[in-house]
Amino acid sequence: MLIPIAALCVSSSLAGSWVSLSDQTILGPETEMRAQVAKLASEACRPAVRDARTPGLAPTGGLNVDETIKTLERTLATMKPGDPAREGLEFTLKMLREEQAKGTKVLPLPVRREAGAMPFETAIKNAEALVGAPGKQATNATSADVAATLAANSPRAALALLLARHRSQPKDAMTLVNLGGVLTLAGLPREAIAVLDRADELGGTLPSPAGVPGRAIALTNRGHAFLGLGRWSEAQTPLKAALSITPDLSEARMNLSKALLCAGDVAGATRELRAALRRTVAPESSDLILTEDTPGTHGDALKPREQASTRRAASTLFDMSRGATFDLPQLKLPKNRQEAVALHGQYLGLEREGNGLLRALSARAAAPNLSQLLDAGELRWYKLVRSAINTSVFEPAVWPAYQAAYRAHYDMMNARPALTNARNEEIERKINALPSGATCEMRKQVYDTAEQAYMDAFRPYVKGQEQAMARFVSARVKFETALAANLPDPQVRAALRASIEASAKASFYGPVVYGAILLSDVSDLSLTCGATQPNVPLDLAALPNLDADPCGGVPSSVKLKSKVPSPALKASGLGLSFSVSCKKIDIELSTSSLLDVKWLGGFASASLDWNGDATFFTGVKAELKLPSGAPVTGGVGAKEGIYVKFGKDGIQDAGMRVELKGSIGAGPDAVAGSWDGKIEQEFGVAAAAAYWRER
Repeated sequence: MLIPIAALCVSSSLAGSWVSLSDQTILGPETEMRAQVAKLASEACRPAVRDARTPGLAPTGGLNVDETIKTLERTLATMKPGDPAREGLEFTLKMLREEQAKGTKVLPLPVRREAGAMPFETAIKNAEALVGAPGKQATNATSADVAATLAANSPRAALALLLARHRSQPKDAMTLVNLGGVLTLAGLPREAIAVLDRADELGGTLPSPAGVPGRAIALTNRGHAFLGLGRWSEAQTPLKAALSITPDLSEARMNLSKALLCAGDVAGATRELRAALRRTVAPESSDLILTEDTPGTHGDALKPREQASTRRAASTLFDMSRGATFDLPQLKLPKNRQEAVALHGQYLGLEREGNGLLRALSARAAAPNLSQLLDAGELRWYKLVRSAINTSVFEPAVWPAYQAAYRAHYDMMNARPALTNARNEEIERKINALPSGATCEMRKQVYDTAEQAYMDAFRPYVKGQEQAMARFVSARVKFETALAANLPDPQVRAALRASIEASAKASFYGPVVYGAILLSDVSDLSLTCGATQPNVPLDLAALPNLDADPCGGVPSSVKLKSKVPSPALKASGLGLSFSVSCKKIDIELSTSSLLDVKWLGGFASASLDWNGDATFFTGVKAELKLPSGAPVTGGVGAKEGIYVKFGKDGIQDAGMRVELKGSIGAGPDAVAGSWDGKIEQEFGVAAAAAYWRER
């Protein structure tokens, strides 16, 4: 038995501006977002109604009162005084001007029990007119087919499939709920209201696709239809009712945001938008603050939450179990002036060597062509990982070490001026106090004493910075390499590790080596006094590298491709790709029709644990068999869809699940297969939502 598909519809005018519904979405300061939302009103607040008799016409704001008046005025200007149609147009123009004088911007279409409301039968006829003759041939539609067409952004194909399902099951209320949602996407919101009204009239309890109450879906689709009609206030009631049933329903919350915006409540629209952009509900007070308070100063303090960008901790989305260790070696520091003179040039050489190494690592990091290595879904996932890496210092596992490292760095830099001034003044005072004819040894004694006092006082600052920076680098590398291991492609992982290694080594060749340079910046008396400097080797242990791939250097991956030509309804290609912790399953479904393809069908599965937890899984299934006569035997099957886990306390998680299994045999005996296995991976709700909704 198939679990019914949930055709949840959401306005893209707001969602598209902030990229994706994801737990890793970075939210900017609320005041800035409120200003951005306010600017969207003119674009977002338009009805979306198409003429069902003209299938090629895109949805427009065809009921805009001001524009309609201008059109009628231009038409009347071209008509002769005795034209029989003139009287009717003048009467219509008069009525529209009266509405304009009342402040009406959009002329509402009658719905439900209002006079002139569209009957259900007319709504179905208009929908059939939109899909055309090819769409009327659709048969045997499954919920998975509808899901696939919606994922492919083809509402007309989904409409044809749902109409076919309605023809076979005219009393199925859930089919009408889904049909109502897709009608609005296709630009027929008035028809959607009529269809949703019929679903209500049928009565009964709606099913809960993937654990989402059917009633909440119906209310969300009704609110979305009112948005399409430009009836902003009326849209709020069903949307708020949907959220009272299912608070996690981001589609309802996104639509409510638009309804509030278009009704003039910018603050409310911003509040709901911020909540909707996070697929799971949690207070923003638990977010990480990503903005430091003092520009140009690291680790000082964080801005107040209301003035900062924020995101949730990376552990809410990513597997953080594969971080690499990275321990910086200790740098030998001079004990006296003679050693300082001997080591100073080596420190400068080390700094130059480090600059060259960092350039090479940066080149490796920039080498891969992401557009060639990653498909659209993988690129979205890469951006989420990269964003988390770029802001890793704000994570609880890194922030304290980051603060301590730069506090030690600034302490060192602030201490040096006073110490060097004291040293220089001491040297000048004691040199001036020497008797005339003082020997070189006497002058050396002055310098040795003053320089030793300087080095003894400054060395704890240099050593403190070195130790704090090493702890920071270790924490940062462990965290960032764990994030990088979430990427599927080995070349991209290697490039990202090179970037992480460059950042880590920059902390050594930068602040750590510079501290040693400052400490060893003492007077060299060898030219004036002819003393022989001691040979002091640097004895620096090799810095670690991140060449080793925690995933073994190769992805765990399988790719399934197919193309089925058909002159029926067209749908854009599906490219699905997800990855978690080095494992990759790539399912690529490229099809021009999803109406009667034998290898593509629907599926549903359920499992129940002894502790009462359950998982429901619904989506698309594809199976391909190797042709007879092939040198190998076997086949491969893939399932991809939405899952919802729930326990005794309600929904625990939701997202995308991919399962692939198959066997390949080397001869006619399929049992003697060279590969036989099953790979299963689940993707948290944020990753799944980022794929489905990001534009």
